[in-house]
Amino acid sequence: MNRKIFIIHSSEIIRKGINAILRSYFNAEIIMLEKTEELKAFCELKGQEIVIIGENITATKINNYKLLQTNNEVKWIDFINEKEDRDEPLPFCKFYITTQTGAVQLQKMVSRCLNKTRKQTQNNESEELSVREKEVLKLVALGHSNKVIAEKLFISIHTVISHRKNITEKTGIKSISGLTVYAILNNLIDTENINPEDLI
Repeated sequence: MNRKIFIIHSSEIIRKGINAILRSYFNAEIIMLEKTEELKAFCELKGQEIVIIGENITATKINNYKLLQTNNEVKWIDFINEKEDRDEPLPFCKFYITTQTGAVQLQKMVSRCLNKTRKQTQNNESEELSVREKEVLKLVALGHSNKVIAEKLFISIHTVISHRKNITEKTGIKSISGLTVYAILNNLIDTENINPEDLI
């Protein structure tokens, strides 16, 4: 299933800022739009995992894109402007962000949206990480090199590389930091065991 992240905001600076935070973290196409109405051009999409980070989202606006939501797995993240008189997301939004939201926090929100969607749509075991792939992922997240992982698991470096390729394909995450967050969110490792300086 293909992934798309829509960033909808009237400010070009904010759009580009969010794009910079997410583009190296997720294996997904990122599309920046100035207005929610521009989503109409994408209503024919089918079979996609979609996260929409939108400014001034309302129930009326979301109802205008029922076709998009019917044919795809869509999660909305509400961008709350400081002038808005509310401090929690609208009922139909998974999360909300403000200009005070940190980069790591935003990455985790989007990751949770995509991971939840993936779990909901998995229909066969081939989409899930195998026991060995989880073992490799744990060691990758803990900062070990391919050589060390091979030694610890008594497998060849070539096999480690193959497992890592499969992990990336199944999770849609390419970066070490992204895989580390994925491992934490899926309870594969404890944050106390992470030393950022050791990440490869």
